[in-house]
Amino acid sequence: MASYHNEVSDHPDDPARGLINPRLSDVFGLVIRQNNVDFVVPHLNEDLPLCLDPFLLWKSNQADYHELHSALLSFIGQVQEQALAGHISLAQMLLSEIREPSELGLGYSKGTKRGSAIGRTLRSAIVQIFREIPQLEDTGLDHIEVLALLVPKIAEDRLSDITASVLKKWLAEFTRQRCNDLNIPTQRYRLNGWDSERHDWRPFDARLPYNPADDSPVLLAPLDLLRRLPWINYPDYYKTTYSRLVLSPTRRNRVESKENVLAYNRANYDLVRRYVDHRERQSSACHPDPLFMPLQLDTLKHKAAQIRALAPGRTDGADKKFESLAFDLLSSLLYPELDLAGSQERTISGAHIRDIIFHNDGKTVFLQDLRSMYQARQIVFELKNVAALQAEHVNQLYRYLDDEDMGRYGILFSRKPPPRNVQQNIIDLHSSKRAAIVCLDDSDVDLMIQLLDSYRRPIEALRKKHVEFTRRLPK
Repeated sequence: MASYHNEVSDHPDDPARGLINPRLSDVFGLVIRQNNVDFVVPHLNEDLPLCLDPFLLWKSNQADYHELHSALLSFIGQVQEQALAGHISLAQMLLSEIREPSELGLGYSKGTKRGSAIGRTLRSAIVQIFREIPQLEDTGLDHIEVLALLVPKIAEDRLSDITASVLKKWLAEFTRQRCNDLNIPTQRYRLNGWDSERHDWRPFDARLPYNPADDSPVLLAPLDLLRRLPWINYPDYYKTTYSRLVLSPTRRNRVESKENVLAYNRANYDLVRRYVDHRERQSSACHPDPLFMPLQLDTLKHKAAQIRALAPGRTDGADKKFESLAFDLLSSLLYPELDLAGSQERTISGAHIRDIIFHNDGKTVFLQDLRSMYQARQIVFELKNVAALQAEHVNQLYRYLDDEDMGRYGILFSRKPPPRNVQQNIIDLHSSKRAAIVCLDDSDVDLMIQLLDSYRRPIEALRKKHVEFTRRLPK
């Protein structure tokens, strides 16, 4: 299977040319708003730090989800059957088809979507637990997540890999249906999936969307199956069960090594079973995780106060603190109207510059106007912890917008309103190149928080600044 590369085509007709962290919708020139669909609009360069949680299949009221959970158990049951029959090589061969599906775009890798398979050592460890734990011979596994409580080096990403690999045929059909609904271009691919009836891996054909940069296939991840951690997980087990029931009070402040904990679990499987039963009883509290969780209002107020207390400049790392606080504030305050694409650092003429980039899918009339007038499919915020903006700051941002073909709309966030000469420079740039640069300062962040506190949308503060900018333009 082809893997993704951390690159975007520079072909002049590529709709995503110049975009930071482009999504599937961007490369085909489509507007797919995340809040209007039941799948993750995939980013093509990086994994999203989420996993498929099989427990959400188990607790669902949907019959087809129950069937999918049964398919997972049929796979792991077949591995167990072969292991107990002494067919160790065959059991390991079944596991060898498990790999991180790079086409799904879930995981914890940074800057890549390359997947990896389960190695020989880990396959051996999985097979061994079925021969080592007597209770499993009688009951088997009713949740594959239990593997993470028994086998070293199995965590949420590997559980997600098992789920996605076994259910790949269903994921492909889910993807095909959504592509038909939204007119997303597809190509034919041959994939491998688990056949519950034949108890074996079988190739199948699927029409899937693709990354034009390398023709690699893309699978869409259903939102209602995603969590940051599976419901049955090691950190929760350690906190709620192992430390409370196994460790003495004097040892609870000391962190036991995971290797020792898992060894204890294998020798005392009834404790694991007790924990799983408890999590099943709590199932009503298990829900999918949102893709982005904005900060709470009190936290935003605290961070805004921290910015106000910062001195302009670089002394004692004030510029880095400003950038970090601004990132946290803006990414939360402007959500969901603007979806975070990421942040990056760049250097122009020796100057260090930190940017925050947002996807603009035109979720309001104002944002639609920005896409129409300035081709602003993405909006870049440049962060400057300076007491007074200078014309060169404006020129730096303008050159970036112009060179990177991101559209002609950018925002400078500094500490105070720009002086008159800088405002004039911005007007001149608009007159000559039709590029718009809007300036925000501490008071605008305060206004955003006031709007949020009064149950209004902080994006209105940005719209207000834009209106003020347009009023200064020559008639």
